[in-house]
Amino acid sequence: MNEQERATYERLLDKAQEAFVLALEIYNRPSIRYRVEGFSFFICNAWELMLKARIIDRDGVEKIYYPDNPNRTLSLERCIALVFTNEKDPLRRNLMDIIQLRNTSTHFIVEEHEQIYCGLFQSCVNNFDDKMYEYHARNLSDIVPSHFLTLSMTADPATPDVIRAKYSPEVAERFLFDEAEIEQEQILQDNLRYSTVMITEVAIVKNPKHADFTVAYDNTSDKRIRTAKVFQDPINTHPLSVKKIIEHVNRKLEKSGIELKAGGVSKNFTSGDWALFMKFYDLKNNRDYGYCHKVGNSEIYTYSMKTVDFIVEQISANPEGVIDELKGLIKK
Repeated sequence: MNEQERATYERLLDKAQEAFVLALEIYNRPSIRYRVEGFSFFICNAWELMLKARIIDRDGVEKIYYPDNPNRTLSLERCIALVFTNEKDPLRRNLMDIIQLRNTSTHFIVEEHEQIYCGLFQSCVNNFDDKMYEYHARNLSDIVPSHFLTLSMTADPATPDVIRAKYSPEVAERFLFDEAEIEQEQILQDNLRYSTVMITEVAIVKNPKHADFTVAYDNTSDKRIRTAKVFQDPINTHPLSVKKIIEHVNRKLEKSGIELKAGGVSKNFTSGDWALFMKFYDLKNNRDYGYCHKVGNSEIYTYSMKTVDFIVEQISANPEGVIDELKGLIKK
């Protein structure tokens, strides 16, 4: 890459970061009612700029132009096809569905779009963060605090009857069709790179040490609440296989610049390391981390994102000695 190409490459990435931050700011600002459509415009722009920088780095600057029209750069759809060649890739499917929203939202302005796309938007943000680091070694947490990467979703699901009563037949039927399509795709993909929903759960516990935050009872309040037990679908709360746990741990360690060592030698987090954590901390039998799916006489375990965060936290505290210490403690 020569000096001129390098300048173009860096300029594209700078603009991609700006578009990404604008998308986050629009979506997380409660006073903006057009935030779903605004987010889709800017997040698509961020992806297009970032992928063009990827193509320049990989293939040269001339490859971001159409061969028969050297004055016109490639569309976002074309960039996606060049970089993510597998049409069934959940990340690619996620982007294509958001592009469809961007292309049609000007004609079908529906506030309830958030109830369809909120999970896709969160995955799109996470995917952009991952690829910006993987392709360009840019860590977005350097410009945006990591907690701002979690979108503030306030979707209040509306029933089909409410949608039909609120909008014209053409808009209502288009919305309900899109909703059914996205729901079906979520079932088929079953992948965090396609859709992610982050839920804040509140539970009453006797010991405040077991709580992430605390609240207080107020007997003088005129507002009343009652407690209830709510079924939580483990597909949403514990979606990760062991393979995915290992991938997430390694990605988080790499992005944080943490070098894991065992016996003084640098290494990646492996299935053997996972076995050490699982055995010592009994992760399978802690409902916060593991969930057992029983089918006949078979048992299959899946895990929550809390498991990833817990392992990364333990490694971060002692990256050079945690594996050796676990081995020693288990032997004892």
